[in-house]
Amino acid sequence: MVKDVFQINLDTDVLYKLRDKVNEEQNISYNKTYGKHRAWDKICAIMDRLDDTVSFLNELKLNTGKYKRSAFDFYDFMNNASVIVDCVKELVKIFNVSDDKIKKSTNIFNQVGSDEKGTDERYFEYLRSLCSVHPVETSRHRRYQANEFECCPFVSWNNGEIWFNDDCDIYAVVYTSKDEDNFKRVRMYISQIFEYVKTRLNFVVEITNAIDQYQKQVISDLRNRPIKKEIKFDNYVDYLKNLDSEQCERYGSDRWFPFEHIIKLFELKLSHSENKIKMNLYLNALKYAITFEHNSLQNMSCEGFENNGLIYPQRNIGTTLYNELYSPHSGSEEQRRYHYNLEKVSYLSYDSGYSNKQWAYKQLDGAKIFLEKYVSFKGAKSDFEHYALVELALYLDCLENKCLINRNIPNDLKFRTRPLSDDEWKELLSINI
Repeated sequence: MVKDVFQINLDTDVLYKLRDKVNEEQNISYNKTYGKHRAWDKICAIMDRLDDTVSFLNELKLNTGKYKRSAFDFYDFMNNASVIVDCVKELVKIFNVSDDKIKKSTNIFNQVGSDEKGTDERYFEYLRSLCSVHPVETSRHRRYQANEFECCPFVSWNNGEIWFNDDCDIYAVVYTSKDEDNFKRVRMYISQIFEYVKTRLNFVVEITNAIDQYQKQVISDLRNRPIKKEIKFDNYVDYLKNLDSEQCERYGSDRWFPFEHIIKLFELKLSHSENKIKMNLYLNALKYAITFEHNSLQNMSCEGFENNGLIYPQRNIGTTLYNELYSPHSGSEEQRRYHYNLEKVSYLSYDSGYSNKQWAYKQLDGAKIFLEKYVSFKGAKSDFEHYALVELALYLDCLENKCLINRNIPNDLKFRTRPLSDDEWKELLSINI
C-alpha cells in the first residue's frame, strides 16, 4: 500500500511583495547595515534563494513510491525547507523584527521535550538534524534525544508493510546506543511539517511591514534634517557640492541627475564673450530650478510646484524643472533631426576615450548648422566647453519652441534673450503638451 502523494503549496505572493517593498526605496535598502557590514548583498541573496527554493518545493512531490527504504525525497524537502526557515531568520535579524510569535510557538508539533522548553522551531531542527544533516550523530538536541547522541540509518515512508495500524506518514529509525534499547521510531506527520514551513514563509508578511515602517522612518528622519541653504556657503559651487552630497545620501545610485555635471558648468570659463552673456541666462535658469530641487531633496518628493518648479506641468509626466534643464529638449523638428549627433556629443562631457571623443567631434560638426544659430564654437578649447555650448544652444532653442521648459521659465530677461509678448505667452500656455 502506498499512501497519499504529498506536495506543498507555498504562497509566492509574499515574496513578490517583499521584493517590491525592498526595491521601492532601494537606496535605503542598499544602505541598511547588519553588524559592521552593508546588508544589501545578504538581502539580495536571501530574496533570490527564497524565490528559487519556494518554486522548487512547490514542484517537489513526496512519497511517489520511488524510494523504498531511504526517503531521499524527504531529505531533499527538509534541507530546502530549512533554507526558507534560515532566510526568514536572517531577514528578522537584519530588519530587527520581533519574531516571538513563531519562535516560541509549540502548537504545530506539540513537542516540548524532556525539559518542557521545546518549541516548534527546536523540534524541526531536531528532525532535520536526525533525518538529513547529522544522521550519524545528532547530539545537540538533548531534550528530544534518548541518549547523548542518536544515529539515524534511514527514514522511510510508512507504506504499511512493516508497521501496521500506524497513522504517521513517515518515520525515522533511530539507534540510541543504549544497551537496553535497540532503537526508537520518530513518527512524523507531513501536514505538521508543511504547516511549520508555511508559517515561517508567511512571516515574510510581517517582515515586509517592518521594512515599510523602517523606510518611512528613514525618510522622515531625512526630511527633518535641514539641508544647508545657499546663504551658509561662501560661494555657489560649494553649495552645489553640498547638494550633491545630500542627493547621494538620500537617493544613492537611484539618482539620474547628479550635480557633478552642473558644478562643472558653473566652474567653466568660456572662451567667447558672446557665449558668456548667453551662458549666464542658462546658469540663472539652473539656479532658479535648483531652488525647487533643494526643496525636493529636503521633502524627498517631486510632487507639487514647491518641489518641482513646474507651474505648468506636462500631463502624465513625472519630472522637475531641474531635470528638464539638465539636458534641455524642445522636441523641435531640428532637435529631432540632429538627435543622433546630439546624443554622441555627450562623449565630450566625461572621459569617454579618444575614439569616442573623435566621433563626438565629427557628430558635432554635422550639427553645427543648427547649433551655431545660438552659440559660437570659435575659440572653444576643452572637450567640456564644446559640450557645454551644445547644452546652452539646446536651452536657447527651448526658449523658441512650445515645450515644458519654455512654459515654466519666468518671462524675464534674467533667463531669456528677449521677453515674450503677452500674445506669445498666451499662445504658449494655450497649447496642451
